[in-house]
Amino acid sequence: MPDVKEFIASMRKVGVAEDLIEQILQVDYEKNKNPCQENANYFAKAMPKCEELLGFARTAEVMFGRACCKSGYRLANAKKMHLEHGHLLLSEKLEILGTLKYMGKPGLNAVGDLETVAVGAYGYDKMSCPCWRLKGCTPADGPMPLIYCLCCAGHFQFHYEKALNLKLRVKQVKSSIINSGGKEPCVFVYQIID
Repeated sequence: MPDVKEFIASMRKVGVAEDLIEQILQVDYEKNKNPCQENANYFAKAMPKCEELLGFARTAEVMFGRACCKSGYRLANAKKMHLEHGHLLLSEKLEILGTLKYMGKPGLNAVGDLETVAVGAYGYDKMSCPCWRLKGCTPADGPMPLIYCLCCAGHFQFHYEKALNLKLRVKQVKSSIINSGGKEPCVFVYQIID
């Protein structure tokens, strides 16, 4: 079984019942000696089960608990952004935020949600998933479900909330590099709560 301690801890932290955790852990997947390949194979099967048992919003909570890189360079940039540009209109802040390294290309969509091309915004011909847990591995028997990318969406949500002084809720993982085989960028949509 892949190393899922962090995944289990995140489920427990948001109050997922032990019997549901057990059902999610016991999905049938293709075993592999390569730990990253085994992670890819496992999560490709576990994420649909997680969404089936917990729903989208609860699964998002679980995956947000796994979001990486919530400190260091990106956090410093987000805090600096808020301090220097907090007085600007949201549209102006989003324009500035989109110029910062590793902060994607955020903007407001037609219905007023914050939508960002989080990874792959720079038009590279060959894109690869930056998930350090997978290290380039893709599921053995099909695409990775979009819902897996909620942890990456959580990473961007965390930094955007700090930079923009807003409360956000993820509405959709619209596309992802790992789900599309590198043909589409990672695009996340957030509802602005306040």
